[in-house]
Order: sequence, then C-alpha cells, then structure tokens
Amino acid sequence: MKNFLIAFAVFLVWSFFGLWLYFWLQPGKETAKANLNTTSTQQQNANNGISNDLYEEGDSILPIQSIKDSIFVTQENLKEISEAPSGLKAISNEGDIIFLFPEGITITKNSAVLKIPQSAVDFKYKLNTYFLEHPNREIHISSQYSASEDIQSPNLGIQRGQQLKEILIKTGIPSERIVIKPHIKSIEFDANNSFSNSFTFFFKPLDTARIKELTSKIPESRIAYPNFTTTGILVNENLRTLLAEVVAIVKQNPDIRIEVVGHTDNVGNANDNYILGLQYARQVRWYLINKGDISPTKIKAVSKGEAEPLDTNRSDAGRDANRRVEVKFYLDK
Repeated sequence: MKNFLIAFAVFLVWSFFGLWLYFWLQPGKETAKANLNTTSTQQQNANNGISNDLYEEGDSILPIQSIKDSIFVTQENLKEISEAPSGLKAISNEGDIIFLFPEGITITKNSAVLKIPQSAVDFKYKLNTYFLEHPNREIHISSQYSASEDIQSPNLGIQRGQQLKEILIKTGIPSERIVIKPHIKSIEFDANNSFSNSFTFFFKPLDTARIKELTSKIPESRIAYPNFTTTGILVNENLRTLLAEVVAIVKQNPDIRIEVVGHTDNVGNANDNYILGLQYARQVRWYLINKGDISPTKIKAVSKGEAEPLDTNRSDAGRDANRRVEVKFYLDK
C-alpha cells in the first residue's frame, strides 16, 4: 500500500509538470503578444493621423522619406491626392503623382520672396532622385501669379519660379532641363496677403529643340486664364496682364514671333475640344493684335485641344487648370 501511494504521488507530480510544459510551449502567447503589438501600432498610427490601410499587403506605395513630410501614394488615395486643392506636388508625364507635401510654398502679394515650410524642404531631393531615374525628362515649374499684383518685368511668376530653379540647380539638376511656366491666375490672398498653393512640378519629355534655342534667350512662354464661356472668352485682368507683357516682349525683341495655343479639358470628344481650343486661341490672337498693335503676320493661333493637360481632369480644379491659353515665343525665321 505504501509503495502504491508513493507511485501515485510521483505520477501526479509528473502529470502536473507535463501539463505545465505543454501550455508553456503553445504559440498562443506569442500570437497574443503579436496581436497586442499590432493593435498598439494601429492605435498609435490612428493617433498620429496615419491610416492603417497604408500597410495592407498588396498596396502600391511609393517610398517617401517621412510620413510627417509627405503623403504615401496608394491605389486607394491616388484619386484623393490628385484632386487635392492645396499642397506642393510633382506629377509625372503619365499623370502619376510622384509626391505630395500637404504644406505648399508660400508667396506674398507683390513680392518675389518665397517661404518654404520645413515640412517640404525635401522636395528638391525627391525631384532630383526622380530626374536621375528618368534622364529623358525635363522639369516644368508651374508658377502662379495674380493679375491683381503689380506688373513687373519679368513678371512675379517668373521671378518666383527662378528662385525654385536656382534651388534645383544647386541640388544637381542641369539648368537647361528646368523650364519655368508662369501662370496668370485669380489668386485669393489671405489676410496677410499670403498664398500657399502657387507651385506644381511637372515632368515632361525632354525638348531638345528648346534646349538648342536657349542661347537665343527666347522669353519664357506665358499661360493665361481668360473667362471662358460657351460662346468664347471674356476679357479679364489675366488677359490684360498678358497683353501688357506680350507688348513689352515684342518691343524688346522686334524679331520675335508669337504662337497662341488653345488648351481645353477632356469634357466632350477630342475633335470638339480641338475646335474649341482653336476658337479660344484665335480670339486671344485678335485681342493681342487689336489692343497691342502687333502685326498679324507675327502671331498665329493653334490648338492642342485636350492633348496636353496640366493637371488631372478628374476634378473641377484640375479641369480649370487645363482650360487655358498659352503664348509661346520664337525667333523669326
């Protein structure tokens, strides 16, 4: 009987030890720990304003240095980013968003001084990296200025764009691969006479003909936004400012010739948009001839229709940006 009790006690000891070892080796604790860490990370992301959807497997995410500095681009938020009304962004020739900084570069009315927020200072490195990966591209700096600002020569759009161009040159991008595109827009300055959405960067195919003509010091093209209607255009401050600038350029460059190009959005069919763009260009051409006393032989009107959008056509703001008239300058041949 004594031996039986001893054997039974030993059995119980080993049984408890075996059960303890079994539960200790189960993966439940590690799984629970992992789930706890995941939940903690998701909660932290939510507190920082970061969507957990960005980390779902299968997302297409462009590597951007810091979430605080810019926004990850995924298939889910691509449309939202492309339609963003503000911020500093770069767009590829295919219309893809390369990066978007929520804070844009600030301009001040009647001043060429720029204020680059700390959160967007890396824009130059991102542009340089993309440029090095796409050597057959050039960078267009879309620089807005207002018709309500003082008329200067060169205009404030060019002056401000030139500052960004110098920053990119110091970063390593060749000067001849950077094009400044000044746009006359109706800008709503805030109470401090500031505006923070004047610049967008576009990558375009390398224009070798333009590079060859750089030594001729041809003035930068101008882009204006008249009041477009279903029957034509109405003269506004944008168009009056354009007139003053074109007249000044012609006086300084008697041998210059001018091409007025009409652009539209993609609403409707391509053929109708081509005709509409040509109608806009012809009306601006006659406005410059009649009000600027410029010889008709120096100006021609052409249309690109919907073929060369500046921005997405998926938003009202993008379509407004695409409906424009561009004035290009060439040496008389």
